[in-house]
Amino acid sequence: MSGFTHFLADVRQRVAAATAHGTTASEFILEIGEAYAFIRLHDLRRPWQFLQQVASQPPVAFSPEGFRASIVDDQNPARHYTAFVFVGYWLPTPLAVLVLWMWEILGFVRYRGHWSQPDIRSGYIGISHGRALHRQSFAILPDLIARDLDDRNFADRDSADPK
Repeated sequence: MSGFTHFLADVRQRVAAATAHGTTASEFILEIGEAYAFIRLHDLRRPWQFLQQVASQPPVAFSPEGFRASIVDDQNPARHYTAFVFVGYWLPTPLAVLVLWMWEILGFVRYRGHWSQPDIRSGYIGISHGRALHRQSFAILPDLIARDLDDRNFADRDSADPK
């Protein structure tokens, strides 16, 4: 199975378990934020540790195989995507987009001039999914992931995408 297939299966399993246990949407977002993107809000009181943590490998990681090619720039595209699902869930779209661009600008400085357009694309998708979860239910997340992140849905379009 590809990294994408594993990611989608894990999200489906988490949605099913959360639904069965009566987990709130906020609790679910906190769970996947920690698991897939290493976002632990209780570590915000130690900002440097928090920033290092969210830039590092999360507890649960997935290879890039099977993910939409135009959003892959490292070995764990689920991390960046999930981080912005998290941001999009908690913040209104304009603020979430500001966080995305600030994060990428900081990355540009940190990585000495490397700009990641795939991360920008992934971030916008994550923000839109987070906003959808905020308006509806976390139960829609697997369908959104299958629709927007599966390489099979975008193989022809992404290979021709010059962005």
